[in-house]
Amino acid sequence: MFDIWRAILIVTQFIILLTFHEWGHAKSANMLGDSTARDQGRMSLNPAVHIDPIGTLFLPLIGSLFGGGFFGWAKPVPVNPYNLKKPRRDIMLIAAAGPFMNILLTFAIFMIIRSLELTINFQPYNSKVHLGIYRFLNEAALISVFLAAFNMLPLFPLDGFSVVNGLLPERASRQFSKLAPYGMPILMGLIFVPVILRINGPLIYLGKISFYIFGIIAKIVGVR
Repeated sequence: MFDIWRAILIVTQFIILLTFHEWGHAKSANMLGDSTARDQGRMSLNPAVHIDPIGTLFLPLIGSLFGGGFFGWAKPVPVNPYNLKKPRRDIMLIAAAGPFMNILLTFAIFMIIRSLELTINFQPYNSKVHLGIYRFLNEAALISVFLAAFNMLPLFPLDGFSVVNGLLPERASRQFSKLAPYGMPILMGLIFVPVILRINGPLIYLGKISFYIFGIIAKIVGVR
């Protein structure tokens, strides 16, 4: 049975988290000398400027309605490498800023939970309201970690591709860049082939890694 309200809630969380992710890209690009995103209004925490109708709304909503995992994307933040002092290094830093922002958000979410625990005796078993808030915040934190982990896969057009490319020596970087056209087909295969064959795919393990990181951050903040 479809739960439309829960699906809308998950998509809302996804939009908020993606907004901060994309803002991280735009802000870091501006700090490194490229104002392209800022000039186009993309250095903003207004979700509307980052939403892609298919990747941010339609696909996540359909995936959430069917109760399974989903993937999505926002409008890419424009970056002009000619405005950067050290393009390969700076593009790496700009790419890393998105996942880094998601990890910071996870810390922030757990700090909110911890603050509620300390100030109003916030516990999920206290009431339905507490339980609802607790689930919302925990789910948002887990989605945020997964966004960071997923985007760090070294496949174009994900952030991890630019990060790895920036870390490699120049000669190896040129060879690695040649793999860019194959990134999207490989990514689609990782997502859809296991679903079609009804087997556990690599993304299952990425989910386990995300949950492990989620637990570590919660312990650091003192929530668990």
